Amino acid sequence: METQKNNSGILKVLVALLGVGILGLGYYTYDMYNESKDTQQILQQEKEQVINQLEDLKVNYDKAIQEKTEVSGKFEEAKSRIDSLITAVKKQKKVDARIIYKYKKAIASLKAQRDKLYKIADSLRAANMNLTEANDSLNTDLTQQKQFNDTLLNKNEQLSQTLDRAKVLYPTNLKAEGVKIKSSGKVVETAKYKRATAIRVCFTVPKNDILENGPQVFYVRIVNPDNEVIGEKQTLTIGDQEIVMSGSEQVIYENKALKVCVFVKPQDKAKEFVKGQYKVALYHNGHKVGTTNFNLEGGIF
Repeated sequence: METQKNNSGILKVLVALLGVGILGLGYYTYDMYNESKDTQQILQQEKEQVINQLEDLKVNYDKAIQEKTEVSGKFEEAKSRIDSLITAVKKQKKVDARIIYKYKKAIASLKAQRDKLYKIADSLRAANMNLTEANDSLNTDLTQQKQFNDTLLNKNEQLSQTLDRAKVLYPTNLKAEGVKIKSSGKVVETAKYKRATAIRVCFTVPKNDILENGPQVFYVRIVNPDNEVIGEKQTLTIGDQEIVMSGSEQVIYENKALKVCVFVKPQDKAKEFVKGQYKVALYHNGHKVGTTNFNLEGGIF
């Protein structure tokens, strides 16, 4: 009887302990459930933070594409990766600490890439600015050199023209008159056109230290009162004009004063020698170097 009582007491104690255990397990299970629920809420908050950080980073990359045009292609590639990450995170229904860590790591990598691209873009921009400044400086130097060359060329042309003019002999004492050349070779002056057989044009060639010694040719153009060129009628090109000449004379110039006479004979005396005023022009080295007039009268005495 006493043994049954003891067994009954033990049973009661065991039942009590089991009840306490069940209550403890229930509390632990409830606590674990609450803790798991809190963890999921925290993870969801972390997920939203990841999305917000990616959205902010996307805006930052959009701005960089506009400002850092030197590496805009690289920023475009990174922005596409951000769009893919945002889509992936939003589709992630259930997240854990490992997934959150993976996305945060990706965000850190994108930020580091952004900073690196910023430095590259700034470096390229600085290099481009230096290159632009160098090009501007070079263009300025080239412009100045061209101006100098143009000025030098202009001066050379002026000097060449001056030298060309300096090589032109401008005779003095230019005189033209009618003459009769006798069979003996004697030359007699005459003012009568019917007696004249030629026109004599005489002048004095001056000394010229620039002109080299050697042959020099003088051309004469004589126009009668009927505005007809008399004489040989040889053509001389001066500039872009062709001028008909009456005759020419070549002399050996020795850099000293020299008296020269050119005799112009008519090809048709009856037509070319008429009464009136004759105009004479003298040319040397493509330049008109002197003019004069003279008259032939009518009659023979």
